[in-house]
Order: sequence, then structure tokens, then C-alpha cells
Amino acid sequence: MNWDDMRIFLSVVREESLSGAARALRLDPATVGRRIARLEHNLGAVLFVKSPQGYVATDAGERLLTHASAAET
Repeated sequence: MNWDDMRIFLSVVREESLSGAARALRLDPATVGRRIARLEHNLGAVLFVKSPQGYVATDAGERLLTHASAAET
């Protein structure tokens, strides 16, 4: 796990979409999707579910959010 992955994860949480996170980070949406998939694979956990309102963090995603937010400050 690296800080770039955490930065992308935090952006998806905040923007609630891959495309919104991509815009905020000036990345391609496909890149954001691949990085989230890689992070999920490396952690062995699903971090988001897609709902009609956008991407919502799972319980595992919420736990990671706590640690990633603390590391960000």
C-alpha cells in the first residue's frame, strides 16, 4: 500500500464517484478504478459498493478511512 493509493481512496470517498475523484486528482477515471481495484486486492477487502447515489464505503472502507484520514493530517 502506498500513499498515492490512499490519496485516490480518500478522493473516491469524498467525491463518491470514480469520475469525480479522477477530476479532482487530474487522473483518468480508468486509472482511478484500477488503483482502487489493486488496493482492494492487496488488502483482500471490498472497500466500496456502488449505489444509485454513487460509491459508498463498506465497513472495511470505513476502517481504512479512519487510518487514511489520520495519516493525511
